[in-house]
Amino acid sequence: MDDATLTRLIASWLAAAGVGAWRPGGPSYTTSEVGIYYGPIAAAPDRGVGVAVYSADDPVSTGITVRYVQVRYRGAPGVPAGADVLASAGFAALHGVHHRDGVARARRISSARLGADDNGRQERTDNFEIILNTPLEASP
Repeated sequence: MDDATLTRLIASWLAAAGVGAWRPGGPSYTTSEVGIYYGPIAAAPDRGVGVAVYSADDPVSTGITVRYVQVRYRGAPGVPAGADVLASAGFAALHGVHHRDGVARARRISSARLGADDNGRQERTDNFEIILNTPLEASP
């Protein structure tokens, strides 16, 4: 699975779990929605989630394909726990996934509160390790 496919897959899982709306082809998100984005979060709506693959580890010796995904959350202005609430829902949707859609296992490996942006919207990131299914080697 390539990085673009994995990014879209994670975004679709978050949307299916009710974390936000994922409409990569439009229309634009409304002010009442949590928009899920491929990569950076747009300026509007206030609440958003960005999904980005940022690293890979594909050791030849083990044949295990590992990707790292950062999920960035932004809450509404003046809501101190807004990003944390979104992150909790994202954690429930992603952490512990087993054998689903080409993913063997997903787990959160770190998180960090980033503080407020220039518009007073609290932000946070959670980082996930994604182990992809690898095809079985053909028998001789």
